[in-house]
Amino acid sequence: MSKLSKFETPLLRVSRPVSACQRCRNAKVKCDGLLPACSACERSGRAAECSSANDQFAKGKERSYVASLETRMEKLEKQIAQAKSQQASINALNVASVQPLLSSEPHFTAGNTRARRKEATDVDDLVGDFGFLSVNATARDFHGFTREISFARLVLSTSCLQEMPKFATNVLPQRYAITSLLQHYLDNIYVLYPFLSETKLFASIDAVYQEEGRFATPMDHWITRLVIAIALASLSHRRGDTQYQDAVRHAAAAFEQIEMVVLPGSISGIQAILLMVLYAMLDPHHFNSWYLVGLASRVMVDLGMHQDAPEELRLKESDLDLRWRVYIGVYTLDRSLSMAHQRAFSFTDDSTSVTRPAHWGSSLLTNQLFLRPLDPAVELIDLRQIQSKRYQKIFYSDRLSLKDAWPVMATALQEMHSWVDALSDQIKKPLKKLFRSDVLFSSVLILSPRGPVRSLSDYGKFLIFEYAIEYASLMASIEGNSEEFAFYTSDEVLRASFVARHFLELLGTESALLFSGMIPRVPMNHPPSSGIVAIPNRGVGEMLNRAYRSLDLFERTLESLGSRYGYTDPLNEFKVKSSGLRRSLQASRESWNRSSSIGLGQNSFSGIPTISTNPSTYNR
Repeated sequence: MSKLSKFETPLLRVSRPVSACQRCRNAKVKCDGLLPACSACERSGRAAECSSANDQFAKGKERSYVASLETRMEKLEKQIAQAKSQQASINALNVASVQPLLSSEPHFTAGNTRARRKEATDVDDLVGDFGFLSVNATARDFHGFTREISFARLVLSTSCLQEMPKFATNVLPQRYAITSLLQHYLDNIYVLYPFLSETKLFASIDAVYQEEGRFATPMDHWITRLVIAIALASLSHRRGDTQYQDAVRHAAAAFEQIEMVVLPGSISGIQAILLMVLYAMLDPHHFNSWYLVGLASRVMVDLGMHQDAPEELRLKESDLDLRWRVYIGVYTLDRSLSMAHQRAFSFTDDSTSVTRPAHWGSSLLTNQLFLRPLDPAVELIDLRQIQSKRYQKIFYSDRLSLKDAWPVMATALQEMHSWVDALSDQIKKPLKKLFRSDVLFSSVLILSPRGPVRSLSDYGKFLIFEYAIEYASLMASIEGNSEEFAFYTSDEVLRASFVARHFLELLGTESALLFSGMIPRVPMNHPPSSGIVAIPNRGVGEMLNRAYRSLDLFERTLESLGSRYGYTDPLNEFKVKSSGLRRSLQASRESWNRSSSIGLGQNSFSGIPTISTNPSTYNR
């Protein structure tokens, strides 16, 4: 990414006084805030006493928390430099009688309490401004700062993992050359995350390509470049291949516009960050997608978009549609990334109150003239709401309030699997597989003992085993199959690693249960309304074969995902932990086959050894 141009100190805009000077405030008279003294103080002959003359945020200047932060930082830096110079002088003269400065704070005598209090106040204000900067994203003006600090730079500093490469030339391809990429983006990515309207997307691309982009805005360039980059990165099969390199090149060109598009206090600023999130999910070595979606959530909450707009605003239907699109974009991405990283959500469901527009029903979205049907986005919202409610309840509720987790788990499983089984026929097969893999991962995640839940019934352990095997089989079926393309991202590495790890733990600790030839009973506290997940009664030999085959499927999946996104640790870790299990399972299979050949009953086999995940056990 080319170096961002240095920010020059902008001229301060004049507006109404921020506050009256001290004399006018005490006298309760109007203060015009003129400099170096207001008119009232000037007329009374007390111009030297007017606080306007000494106020660093003088009347007529617009306040900015960045300005406040910068000023206090400069003040403390001068004090630190002064203290360091004094320390250097002391060391040079080697004066033993002089005590070295222990901190960067200036020395005050015991009687100078006023100066001490002022210094403490300045430090408190500085710390407060840092906190304000971290949570307030609604300020529209950044006037008065003298350093290269802006909201865009804040976003980059928190999310950038590796600097984008620089390119000597970065010319856009011809308009016809991006047609297939645009179609790919709309068919597979936009239908899931339509936080940009389709008309806005096409308008931006047309503006960039017409008349050499003379009338294109920075946002138009940002959208065009990042959409191309996201489409190319999603088609990459290996980190470093042609598609990946082209994606990085277009993303680097887009980030030249970041100062003009990633702005606080605007809906377009959230849309710009969400495009960064999608790209980061495909290029995790340059950006952290979880931090980015957290920033987008912060801006959205500060703008109040997590609540319905007040009725007195009387927003047009198009404005309400835009607010809803941005809200669901932030919501679905935040839930997806947080669960993949197993972290808390950026905002809770209890804090939100957004009514879905009536025209966002499936009937409208499939009948829009010339526009793409958005049924997958509608379905994804429903899934994320189901997952969000149960995920928060199981993993982030008070231990005392969740005395019995199984009813919550069972209800979540029933809701998610009923949802995926009832998907409309209008949803394409690759998207259905994507949704099912998401549900299977979520099922294993919800059943995994963690947080307030420290134990799991035998029935739940069997469910993890079944869901993990189905997940491994599904992910292996899409490997390298271009016809099965869907928007799988680098977060799938985390999901696959999580499911594989719990599968290995089950094999290592519950082999006697899994290969006993018997199905455990449903827990007594199973909620009647949730139904019962039927577990097929398979023989011991089939269970052993399925477990052994799944090890190969998980290894293939982790190898494919690791190659695509440049991660090798998950595969290496899986190989180490599964090496002993392979030998043990192979020995059990051979023993079972010998027992079957001499006519022992299917469920009378007792030769299954205890399986250990420690490879050294099998290297003796």
